[in-house]
Amino acid sequence: MGLQLIFAVETNKTCKSDWIYIKDTIDRFYKCSTNSLKLSIIYMNGKTNYRSKEREVRSLINQYDRINNKSKVIYCIDCDNYDSKPEDKNFIDNIIKFCEEHDYECVWFCKDIESVYWGEKVSNNQKKNKAISFKKNRMIDNINEKNISVTAYKTNTSNILTILDKFIEQGTFERNGIN
Repeated sequence: MGLQLIFAVETNKTCKSDWIYIKDTIDRFYKCSTNSLKLSIIYMNGKTNYRSKEREVRSLINQYDRINNKSKVIYCIDCDNYDSKPEDKNFIDNIIKFCEEHDYECVWFCKDIESVYWGEKVSNNQKKNKAISFKKNRMIDNINEKNISVTAYKTNTSNILTILDKFIEQGTFERNGIN
């Protein structure tokens, strides 16, 4: 039996920046059996489109699950200004509620994915180039595991490893021996 992890990411198919960081994180921190794990990506083209991707999610699940496999959906979102703008906090709360109602997981990046991996805000027109540079220069090796294993919002942190660690118990992932 295999597992498909479906990552719904904020970026679009042209930029793909979010997926570059997420895939680098998976590759660095986990040993994955390609026979038992399939990674699928849905590009939301902005987190406000999360509800409109349900048909695409269902299609990926139906394609994979028919051969005695299982799928898990993981929405990946930026927290933005959750701490200073009530509308950002409400929006995050709504996405988390949506994920809970559908038995999905929610990975968040505080305040955004670039600030987690670069430690600073990156302008929209630089996101793709910065992500490519991040991958090319293997900057994932410089990321402190503690900053991406948190459970509460804090600037420049994420819960990505906390969420992915849930799949270790299912035998899909094994943690790399990294300190």
